Amino acid sequence: MGAIVGILDPRQAAAGEPLRARLRGSLGAAEPVWTQERGPLAVGSAGEVERAEADGTACLFEGRLYNGEELAWQLGVPAYVAAATLVLRGYEQLGAELWPLLRGDFVALIWDREAGSGAVVRDQLGGRALYLHRAGGVVAFATELRHLVELLPSRPPPDDVAVAHWLLPSVIPEERTLFAGIEEVPPASCLALGRDGAQAQRYWAPRFEQQRGLSLAEASAQARELLTRAVERRAGAGEKSAVLLSGGIDSAGIAGISCNCLADERQPLRAYSAVFPRHPEIDEGPLIAAVAAHNRLAATAIEAEPGGLLAAAAPYIGTWAMPPPTPNLSFLRPLLDRAAADGVRVLQDGEGGDAVFWYSAPLVAERLRKGRLLSAWSLAGSFPEYGMPTSWRTRLAKLRQWGRNRDFSPAPQPWLAVDPGLLEALEPEPPAAGPAWWGAQAAGILGPGSRMAHDTTRRNGALSGIEPRHPLLDVDLIEGVLSFPPELAFERRFNRPVLREALAGLVPDEARLRTYKSNFDPVSVAGMDADLPLVEALLGPGAHVGAYTDREALSAHIAAPPQPLGARRAWAMSLWYLGTMECWLRLQAGEEMLPGDALSSIGTPGYSFSSL
Repeated sequence: MGAIVGILDPRQAAAGEPLRARLRGSLGAAEPVWTQERGPLAVGSAGEVERAEADGTACLFEGRLYNGEELAWQLGVPAYVAAATLVLRGYEQLGAELWPLLRGDFVALIWDREAGSGAVVRDQLGGRALYLHRAGGVVAFATELRHLVELLPSRPPPDDVAVAHWLLPSVIPEERTLFAGIEEVPPASCLALGRDGAQAQRYWAPRFEQQRGLSLAEASAQARELLTRAVERRAGAGEKSAVLLSGGIDSAGIAGISCNCLADERQPLRAYSAVFPRHPEIDEGPLIAAVAAHNRLAATAIEAEPGGLLAAAAPYIGTWAMPPPTPNLSFLRPLLDRAAADGVRVLQDGEGGDAVFWYSAPLVAERLRKGRLLSAWSLAGSFPEYGMPTSWRTRLAKLRQWGRNRDFSPAPQPWLAVDPGLLEALEPEPPAAGPAWWGAQAAGILGPGSRMAHDTTRRNGALSGIEPRHPLLDVDLIEGVLSFPPELAFERRFNRPVLREALAGLVPDEARLRTYKSNFDPVSVAGMDADLPLVEALLGPGAHVGAYTDREALSAHIAAPPQPLGARRAWAMSLWYLGTMECWLRLQAGEEMLPGDALSSIGTPGYSFSSL
């Protein structure tokens, strides 16, 4: 991974070595790869960042460009040129019209010194991040939050709105981060830089173009072709790649395509998985073994032993200045470390498939509004029931559930003591123009879940020296799926019928046609049960989260875990979000994240490896 930082100061109040030292300090490197002042813009980079320059215009490129050869042919540029050179040449020919043509996970910076203007561009789906801070006409930006925090003259305080949303949890508003005054530039945005500052503009959104009359077989054939291209783009020839494999259809599909549809030099070395034989109701070990055997793929599995989860969050928080949103680090980090020790450098996974190929439930409401009652009734009976029979009562329940406007406000918690106005939530703006049901489908694919998947896996992987890649989060695949007739995504037996049909022959049927999906609820509950003494120590008198909570109600919440598994899972996850936020707030206050005496009283989970 690389990093880019920059300061745009039209007044050029600071310059020379003090400014370059500030850039170096923010990157955490005494000698970063590169720092340079270009009129009102000063930039620095470290790690894997490409640079190119021609005729006074410079380009910095961090990340991966997946359609470089195709783009080079289109631009009349040699196919072997580096991504930064290709982007620079493309910008010379096309200007801002280049950005929608790029496919990858990247941030690119272009600066024309003579014109005193440029742009910072973030890829369409948020494969790389971009953060921004404005103060007194000066704009500071960075590709990782931690670097921007260090670049600023003083550390920003917590953003109360973002902290409250984290604690609930609910989606943090897009324009905010956990640091007051620092905003995240949305994916598919071009941040125009000039003497007037920085203005973000969206340069890409999917278009509503429906392929009417398309059959399931035809849609599945298209999906298979698009998915094969997405996997191939992310499996560079000679790269030491592997697959993060579960028993689910998404990662199993990536394994099937990788091992059967790619050239030998692009195929993965092996697969890596997590198994839970102590929880047979969720253990996918036999399914993983079946998928690996079907594709002649050696698989390494980690089995985590009982223990707490919060201790594994500390390295993530300390490195990235952000708490992790998921509690799977206790077994995922050692699994990634093992893959890295085996020589793996690229890890493909199935992130995003449940969103890309999901059904759009608001389609029911549209059919009702248009008076298409029989169609609405048919759709209400076509929701996946995972083996449960559909009756007229279940159809009516679906009509009532999806035939009215939804409330997007987060559910209140009795222990949260903040101004309710901080938590007001509006229906998210659709990312593209089209019917409401289609906008909801696009929002589900392109919304916070995509960014979280990219950010969390990128940071987890970097801690182990591995680069995760997500073929199902591919612009061309997404545009293709959004053009399919929406009815094709509804199937009583299981979800994602188009994807399952597309993978016929590549995934064994016991995985491809499975009617349910395992979850990690028992693992999360057991881990937070083990962490309870640590949680009580973290959230006791004097806790920083006390500024956002009712002390008495919070104590009662911690002390009274509900018994039904679903409710207990929600309780366990609330402790995870409370505990990780307290660790983050302690870090901002310059304190030890985890109290050592409490940490020593709980067991940290052990693990063992096996071959499947």
